[in-house]
Amino acid sequence: RLARKLATQETILEQFRSAKITVYDSSGNDLTNDEDPTRVLIRQVLGAVAQFDRHVTVLKLRAARERVKAKRGVCEGRKPFGFYEGESEVLREIRRLRRKPRGKNKRRMSWDRIAKELNRRGVPTRMGREWNPGTLLPIANRNRIS
Repeated sequence: RLARKLATQETILEQFRSAKITVYDSSGNDLTNDEDPTRVLIRQVLGAVAQFDRHVTVLKLRAARERVKAKRGVCEGRKPFGFYEGESEVLREIRRLRRKPRGKNKRRMSWDRIAKELNRRGVPTRMGREWNPGTLLPIANRNRIS
């Protein structure tokens, strides 16, 4: 298969013909030779089948995503921190560490100190790396931790 759309396939082959480049399929047939109408027909039918297959695949994937979205509420994209097993406990700990302590003149922990504390405890990030403020800030923003 040269392309997933018949028009794209034929355009590419025409560009190769114009540039005097010969394109062969896996059987050794010259795809740029338009002198044999039977070969042109077969090539175009196979191109149309590829286009049909692409369209059917797109519809199946769309339906599957819609089923998952109806069931879970979300489907595409990276899963938010806290989605996978064990992450909700880490998220609770980040919230706890960030909470402002009671009392006058007491300040909440900085993102840098929270990252250092999580690293000191050996808590890995989702990717198994060390924590840093740049890792914590998107998680905090997404989970409304101020």
